[in-house]
Amino acid sequence: MNIGNVRLGGIPRIAAVIVDGEDKKAISAAKIDGADLLELRLDCFKNQGQPYINRIIKNVKKTKLPLIATIRSRKEGGKTAIGDVERLKLFESIIPLVDAVDIELSSKNILKDVVNKTRRLNKKTIISYHNFKNTPDQKKLNAIVKNCRDAGGDIVKIATLARDKKDFIRLASLMAQHDNIIAIAMGRLGTATRILFPILGSLLTYSSVTKSSAPGQLSLKDTKMFLKKLKGV
Repeated sequence: MNIGNVRLGGIPRIAAVIVDGEDKKAISAAKIDGADLLELRLDCFKNQGQPYINRIIKNVKKTKLPLIATIRSRKEGGKTAIGDVERLKLFESIIPLVDAVDIELSSKNILKDVVNKTRRLNKKTIISYHNFKNTPDQKKLNAIVKNCRDAGGDIVKIATLARDKKDFIRLASLMAQHDNIIAIAMGRLGTATRILFPILGSLLTYSSVTKSSAPGQLSLKDTKMFLKKLKGV
């Protein structure tokens, strides 16, 4: 599985999360500090207008790092409330400019249209599920993965809140059962999964360059350091 020119699987890969497209220092630091890809959290940008977003993406492309674009829905942690019509227009505008998009399984009104466009343009679709309250049981997690696959996801991303070690084990088991999956446990107890799960097969781990975009997210420098220490495990 590739996103852009980066091969996923086999070795841990880090996506640095960019929450401000005009922060040139953060974008430059992401490349210097060893990010493999950039995730652009467009819902966090100060402006979601298409001309502004398209200009920002074209500037970020100069890093030569593969780009994942995310317009996170408000109910799954997005910073800005954007209606389905506006979100779909923005997705359709940016898909030609990036290497992959991340859209939630719960975004049912626009999911099919986004997947169809990414396929037509030979881009990758990450279909994601975020749960900031708990980690569902194994049966439900497997059903979520199946639904993401059925909806056309090239990669499935599951991010849930870990309350105890059973949640940690449940997500590790899910990752062992499925290919082309990103598994993350959020929260204090889940921080270790951002290092261990990529070593065990999760396709990507996400790290912050400036401000964290998810509970338990580590900085890019720390993520790189821990993965280096555990290399070969």
